[in-house]
Amino acid sequence: MLAASSAFVGTNGTMFKVNGQQLRLSGANNYYLAFAPDSMVEPVFDLAAQLGLNVLRTWAFLDSEDLTSGWTTPANGTAPVCFHYWDSVAAKPAFNDGPNGLERLDRTIALAEQYQIRLILPLVNYWKDFGGVPQYLKWFGLTSLQNFYRNTDVKQAYRDYVEHIVLRENTRTGRRYREEPAILAWELANEPRCVDDEGHPIPDGVDTLTAWVDEMSAYLKSIDPNHLVSVGDEGYFKRKLAFGNNLYNGSFGVDTERLLALPTIDFGTCHLYPQFAAEKDPVAFGTNWIREHIEAGKKANKPMIIEEYGWKAIDSDPNTSRNAAFQVWLDQVIDNGGAGALVWMIASSMPDGKLYPDYDGYTIYAAEDVPAIVAYSQSVASDA
Repeated sequence: MLAASSAFVGTNGTMFKVNGQQLRLSGANNYYLAFAPDSMVEPVFDLAAQLGLNVLRTWAFLDSEDLTSGWTTPANGTAPVCFHYWDSVAAKPAFNDGPNGLERLDRTIALAEQYQIRLILPLVNYWKDFGGVPQYLKWFGLTSLQNFYRNTDVKQAYRDYVEHIVLRENTRTGRRYREEPAILAWELANEPRCVDDEGHPIPDGVDTLTAWVDEMSAYLKSIDPNHLVSVGDEGYFKRKLAFGNNLYNGSFGVDTERLLALPTIDFGTCHLYPQFAAEKDPVAFGTNWIREHIEAGKKANKPMIIEEYGWKAIDSDPNTSRNAAFQVWLDQVIDNGGAGALVWMIASSMPDGKLYPDYDGYTIYAAEDVPAIVAYSQSVASDA
C-alpha cells in the first residue's frame, strides 16, 4: 500500500519526486477505468502491473443529460452510470454520489493504492465524449465553445464540480480525495482548446484559455494544496516564426509555454500522434516533438510528460512497427531528461469475456506486444 500524506508526489525542478526520491513516470491511459464495472477495471490494473507501470491516467468526469442517459458498458446493457448531471427540479447541475456514480471512482482510487499505482485525473473533457464541454453548454442553453471559458454560470458549475470531487470522502478509504496519496495529479481538462464552433482560430483564443487556466488552477490549489495540478493540453506552441503550422502558431488557442509558466501549474503535458504531421516521417516527428517539449519544460524548470503517445496498429504488422517507434520515443524521454510517458491506451476484457473494442486503432491488450514499454518501465524502476 502507498504511504499516507508523506507519499504525495511533488516536483524538484524538471522531475517528479516522492519521499525524497526521483520519480519518472511510466504509464498508460484508460478512459473507462473510473466508471466501468469491477470486471472491466481490475483486469486493466493487472495489465498495468504486467507492464510495470507506476501511473494511470483516467477520467474523473462523466457528465450526463440526466440520471437516465449516462455511460453503459458495451455488450452487457447495465444501468447507466454518471457522475454529474442536470437536476431539472433544482435547475442546476447535480452530483451522483451512489453506486452508479462516484462510488465507482472511489473504487478506482482504492484499487490504485492497492496496486501501488498513482492516478492522473482530468476533471472535464473538451470533447463531447462522456459529456464534456458540450454537455456543460447544453445544460445552460449555450452553443459557442468559448462560453465554457467565459460564461459565469458555466464557470461556476465547473468550480462546483471541482470542489465536490476534491472534498469528497472516499467510501472505500475514508479519506477525502484531497488526502488520497494514490492521486498523483489533477488535470483541469482533457485536451482543452479555444477555437470557434467550426474549429477555426479566434483572435483571443490563447489569452482566453490561459486566463481560464490561471483562474481555475489557482482555485483548485486553494482547496487542495496536496496534489499537483496540470492543464492536460496537447502541447501546441505559439511561436512567432511558425506561421502556417498549426502545431506551432497558436491556432488551437493553446500556447503550452505560457500555460507552463503559470505559477499554479506544476508540470507540462503534450500528446503525440503521427497524424499531427502526416507529411513527416512519423518516428522522426515524434522524436523532435518529444525533444522540443522537454526543452520547454527545462526552460520553465518544471517536469514535462508525454502523457499520450500512440501508434495505430497495421493489420499486416500489428505490433512490430509500433514497438519500434515506441522504443525510439521512450529512449528520447530518458536521454533528454523527460519526466515520463503514458501510452494511449491499454484495455482488457468486458463482462461478456470479449476484449474491449479497439475503437481508435491504438489499443494495447498484452505486455508481450510492447516490450519497449516493459523495458522502459524497468529502466524507470531502476532509477528510483
